[in-house]
Amino acid sequence: MTDPVRVLIVEDDPMVMRFNLEYLNRLDDVTLAAQCLDVPSALEVLDRQPVDLVLLDVYLRERSGLEVVRWLRRQGRDVDVILITAASEVETVRTAHQLGVRDFLVKPFEFERFRDAVQACVTARRSLERLPERVAQRDLDRLFKPPSGEVPRRPDGLPKGLTAPTLAQVVAAILALDNDGFSTETLVPATGMSRVSLRKYLKFLAQEGLLEESFHYGQVGRPSFSYRCLDREGLAELSE
Repeated sequence: MTDPVRVLIVEDDPMVMRFNLEYLNRLDDVTLAAQCLDVPSALEVLDRQPVDLVLLDVYLRERSGLEVVRWLRRQGRDVDVILITAASEVETVRTAHQLGVRDFLVKPFEFERFRDAVQACVTARRSLERLPERVAQRDLDRLFKPPSGEVPRRPDGLPKGLTAPTLAQVVAAILALDNDGFSTETLVPATGMSRVSLRKYLKFLAQEGLLEESFHYGQVGRPSFSYRCLDREGLAELSE
């Protein structure tokens, strides 16, 4: 029987740590090795016990989580790293890519994205363990060919589950606001949509660079999303 992948979580936000733990517990073939709040304790864990995968924040109590990645590379350790962070600056992304980070999740993230990232690491490690002495091209393709991370789109350019008339309705509600900043709840009365359905359209507009998305955790732990309009002209084109 194959041993589970040992996971270290490095996160100093208690709420995000709780989400990481809950999501990890829903997955097979993984086990929690340890959880840490800062860079020094993470390095201590990595130095004294085996770890296969690190779920790593970047902003950690005045030190960068990327220090952990650099330490792993200097040590030549076979440890995968998934960044789970609010740090989406281009320089951080470039550095993470250069250091060989396996995946990059920007907060707030959904369980499905978390699951796909972790399972991709598990699958890659299992594939390496099962390689024959002479490796066939199909085996190499599984290891080195990057999977398509794009959401399938219809001919109208929208992801599956979104419709052009509803998108135009959402955009019109945004453009009717008095200012560029708003929350998901602000648009519920104007659109008549549920928060969940509305979030899908707002997330799409944020991915298209038309909105800026931010979030914080409320008193009951549910993420609250807010948005700022970045391109009113681009939004207006979608409402036509």
